Amino acid sequence: MAIYYLDVNDEITSAAARIRDSSDNRIALVLSGGSRVATSRINFRLLAGEAKRRNKRLAIVAADPTVQSVARSADLPVFATVGEYEKAETARASGGAEGARGEVSDTLDELALTVGPRTSGGRPTAGQGSSGGLAREGRAWPGRIPRSVFVGLAAVAVLVVGLGAFFFYPSATVALTLRQEPVGPLSLSVTVDPNVSAPNDGAATVPGSSKTFPVGASGSFDATGQHVDETAATGTVTFISENTLLPVPIPAGTQVTTAGGVAFATTAARTVPKAVFATGTRGTIDAPVTAVKKGTAGNVPAKSIVKVPSDLAALLISVSNADPTTGGTHTETPMIVQADIDKAESNLMSQIESGLQAAIAAPGAVPSGSTLFSVSARLGVTTFDPDPKGLLNQTTGSFDLNARATGTAVVADLSTVRKLAEGRIRGAVRSGYSLVDGSIATQLGTAAIQGDAVVVPVTAQGLQSRIVDAGQVRTAVQGKSVEEARTYLAQFGQVDISVSPGWASTMPSFDFRIDVQLVTASPPPTAGASQSGSPAASEPEATTASAPPAATPGAPSPNPSPS
Repeated sequence: MAIYYLDVNDEITSAAARIRDSSDNRIALVLSGGSRVATSRINFRLLAGEAKRRNKRLAIVAADPTVQSVARSADLPVFATVGEYEKAETARASGGAEGARGEVSDTLDELALTVGPRTSGGRPTAGQGSSGGLAREGRAWPGRIPRSVFVGLAAVAVLVVGLGAFFFYPSATVALTLRQEPVGPLSLSVTVDPNVSAPNDGAATVPGSSKTFPVGASGSFDATGQHVDETAATGTVTFISENTLLPVPIPAGTQVTTAGGVAFATTAARTVPKAVFATGTRGTIDAPVTAVKKGTAGNVPAKSIVKVPSDLAALLISVSNADPTTGGTHTETPMIVQADIDKAESNLMSQIESGLQAAIAAPGAVPSGSTLFSVSARLGVTTFDPDPKGLLNQTTGSFDLNARATGTAVVADLSTVRKLAEGRIRGAVRSGYSLVDGSIATQLGTAAIQGDAVVVPVTAQGLQSRIVDAGQVRTAVQGKSVEEARTYLAQFGQVDISVSPGWASTMPSFDFRIDVQLVTASPPPTAGASQSGSPAASEPEATTASAPPAATPGAPSPNPSPS
């Protein structure tokens, strides 16, 4: 034999597995009070059927009278202790038939002692033992029992059996799994508004809050402009005249040039004396000059300034410089230009925006149970230090610039959004129906900004089932055939009827012999959607969910009634 101890939380599937996997043909399941297996007679019938299909003898061991009663109602042998079970199995294996005959003999002895012939003094007649039992094994039978006694006993037995059948057979268990029908889906747009303090179901508005995020950025930037400083070269030229007729005036600003075109202008007026023909002496005069263009190009070598204007050349005037011209310079210094400032500001603004996104995504950025809508993130006015206007045209190779701003974003508890949508589903449940617990599923779409508020599209759906009264079910099916009862109850959902004894084909005529179990199936989990009763602490702005499977639509009146 095999004895299995079931835990109080073991399901019927675990018990059935013990029967199925056991190599023994005699099996006992030991149950404690409150065991899940012992909650329904159907469970014991299923176990009995499993054992019968596998040609195994099943017994139940339970100290709890309630468990014993339920097991007996499923026609299973019941024992109060493991010891009683082992003793019974041992006796059965060693010849239970002889024991049974002995027990019958003992019973008849006791009956004979009670109703058999007695002496006038009430003592046993000859052949009776002093203990009150009939003598056995060699002692004579005390006398014949009157026929009337047997008839009376038979009548009592028939009455007892009839009353037992009246009160205890047949019995029936009806498990009715109620049909579920869809509610929705319903679509609505819920506005999360930081400027309201309480939900408004009619306006589909829930409160939110505006959270601030200070952000900053800084950097060092190169100056790409150039500040150029130049000076003009200066020197002295000599005007030479071969004109013997008259002196030639040289006005200030008269330009003379080199053969390569570098021009110089006189800075003072001069007059060139006329030449002396008799002595062959030419007239000469020195004049200061400055390069027309600033820079190093005006630094020319001696004797390179050789050209005079054509009017002076016509008067036989020529020019030359005895010494090089000097002092022409060209110096370039880095300088901050507007393009440099614009580039720096753009770079810092990009850092500020990235900093805001990092701040709103950081762990702990929002309170537990709340959700931040990133689409609502905004930056306030950005300030720069130092003032960029003061940096313009500064001669430096690089400069530093800092930026500061404050960002804001809308934060809300999404459970308020879902509750508003769930309220719409509850309001859509049909009369005579009730909402299946835990069946509401909500799906949030992509949020959109609307002024200072955020609009969240929501789709909600659920399941509803008929409101059925167990008492009315009993009244409706009592006395009907099992098939008629099953056909009638099929309008409300899936029906499982178990009748005891198993050969009975009619439901009991007494409603108290009918056990009705109304079952509401748990809604299947919906991927990506939030189920009512278990909201997430923090949820994304948009989730993707599939609709729960729709139950078979269509059913008659809310409450069953006799046909």
